[in-house]
Amino acid sequence: MSLSYRFTAATFAACLAATGGLTTLGQTTPEAPESSPTAPSVSNAIPPIIVQASRTGRTASEMPANVQVITSEEIARTGYQNVIDVLQKQAGLPVKNFSDNPATATIALRGFGESAHGRVLILLNGERLNNPDMSAPNLMRIPLHAVKRIEVIRGPQTVLYGDFAETGVINIITDTSVEAAPVTTVSATVGSYDTYAAHISKSGAFEDGVTYYAGADWDKTGGYRDNGDYTSWSLDAAVAKRWEKGQHLSLSTFYHDSEYGLPGTLTWRQFKNDPRQTTTPNDRAWFETWGLNLGGGTPIGDNGTIDANLSASRREAEARFVGTGYSIKNENEIDAFAFTPRYTHNSDIANHANRLTLGTDLRYETSDIYSRSIYSGMPSATAWDFDRSALSAYAQDEFFLTESLSLTLGARAERIHNRIASNAGTTSYSQTEKAYEAALLYRPVENAKLFARASRYYHAPFIDETVGWSGIPNTSLTPETGYCLETGAEMTFLTEWTAGITLYEMRSSDEIYYNPVTYMNLNAPDDTRRRGVETALRWSRERVGGFGIAYDLVDSRFTEGIYKDNDMPLTPDHMLTVNGEVYILSGLAALGTARYVSSQTSGSDFANQAAKLDDYATLDLALRYEPEFLKGLRLIGGVDNVFDKEYAYCGFYGSSYYPANGRTWKLCAAYTF
Repeated sequence: MSLSYRFTAATFAACLAATGGLTTLGQTTPEAPESSPTAPSVSNAIPPIIVQASRTGRTASEMPANVQVITSEEIARTGYQNVIDVLQKQAGLPVKNFSDNPATATIALRGFGESAHGRVLILLNGERLNNPDMSAPNLMRIPLHAVKRIEVIRGPQTVLYGDFAETGVINIITDTSVEAAPVTTVSATVGSYDTYAAHISKSGAFEDGVTYYAGADWDKTGGYRDNGDYTSWSLDAAVAKRWEKGQHLSLSTFYHDSEYGLPGTLTWRQFKNDPRQTTTPNDRAWFETWGLNLGGGTPIGDNGTIDANLSASRREAEARFVGTGYSIKNENEIDAFAFTPRYTHNSDIANHANRLTLGTDLRYETSDIYSRSIYSGMPSATAWDFDRSALSAYAQDEFFLTESLSLTLGARAERIHNRIASNAGTTSYSQTEKAYEAALLYRPVENAKLFARASRYYHAPFIDETVGWSGIPNTSLTPETGYCLETGAEMTFLTEWTAGITLYEMRSSDEIYYNPVTYMNLNAPDDTRRRGVETALRWSRERVGGFGIAYDLVDSRFTEGIYKDNDMPLTPDHMLTVNGEVYILSGLAALGTARYVSSQTSGSDFANQAAKLDDYATLDLALRYEPEFLKGLRLIGGVDNVFDKEYAYCGFYGSSYYPANGRTWKLCAAYTF
């Protein structure tokens, strides 16, 4: 191949990101009060919350894990613009973007940088958004105004969710309107780089107790970089019915259409001369997604509950890449279907409370990929048909040894069957994996918990990890597996203070990585290790203000072989976020967010020979005004990256950089009535 590795690695990743993907709209369960036990937020004391991502009806304080919840109030009060904006301003959630457009952003957890895709499970109302290929789910398609809360559970959740949950779960809960009173919300946003957005939604309830939600969103930006524009519009709707005896039924649907540019990577010299320039002015991507979800549940007897969700979605995508000596056109159609029933039973065993959850996940995904390319005047075409079916069963039991001490045991078995049909022929193969977990949770008082947890996790190869750039399936590629040990504590004290700390170690075998020489993905011959500390402290007082600070320390490296003790690529050792809020006058508050991310090894630099990506620090400031004379009106004006810091959040081999946005201003107005 005549093209450089910079193209084959970085641009190929952009191809995948631009053309892959599917979305499913998912489960609706009874709402509960909101909380944020470890997030660096400035909300007040924390009421209990049922974490939907737990799949077991647990509250955040009942889970032996580091759980963070970002509430709709926090989102509205801080003036976040989209889901990506929310997540990237949380400590320990670095954003990796391999096409330099927010529509293709990947969220990383616990020291997985270059390989973050597929190691963090992204859910929408409990149903997965992760794609069967390496492309990240488009979180820009989720209307932020419809989000009730975002749940972040750090640590392997493979027992409950199977593949993709290697480092944790992010569950985005949208508004299903359990309120009887009708509510209408309208908002408009203007900002730097020709940014405009508009939203309208309506929610409420009919006389028979059927609740509803409908919303429409439009977003447009010219982008910080040339050819970094993004335009989209979305429609979302949901209806739900709940009965007095606990039965519930819901139906939700969505449609999303978007187009965006792919500005490409820059060399170091290009980055320093003009970080806003593009090296790929003709690269574009388009996609449409739509989906449907039916969910429901009912009590079984006095102690049991059964819930089930049936979802279907489709995504059609197209991307074009045009440069000197080459042109590529990729088309991708992905269909996904899932059926996820589960049963929960609460009982007493020898006078000890016990909660048992049994479930099965049935998933079917099909992807049709067609690629036409021209290199040095020589045309070629490739077509892939990829089918994946997965059947899994899991069980989790929580047994209360005492009123304040519980033991959780869980296990999952998953059978994955793959079929790949391409120009080279048809290949079928199956893989079987298992996951286990054991955890102790101690709650000495209502507002405190201590936990210890051990788990086994796995990640099955994606379609493009199996096929790779070569187009030849590597059926010898095995799932990566590993073990995680973690312990943590969390406590609310003196009413206004909350603190949390978690320590963990993850050891992985057969980790999948991309080989730039063979253009194939391989299992690493050497084991890897990730150790870390996650901390958070916050204080708040009603109508006074508050602050939150969260710090993550990560040590991610090879433990054996020729790369022993070398750092893993694209993994910063230190991440710090500080949030503050202070009320100036009645209805007027000042907000600030400061972030620091330490230097990190460039992508694919396993030998640690190339220059590292520089560390960076940014400051965001804003004013929020909620006038007393007009209830429901909220005005927010702010500036992100106040000092116009130039930095690259991602890069490969020290020569391919993805610049972050410079100074950006925004004005937002929202009215709810």
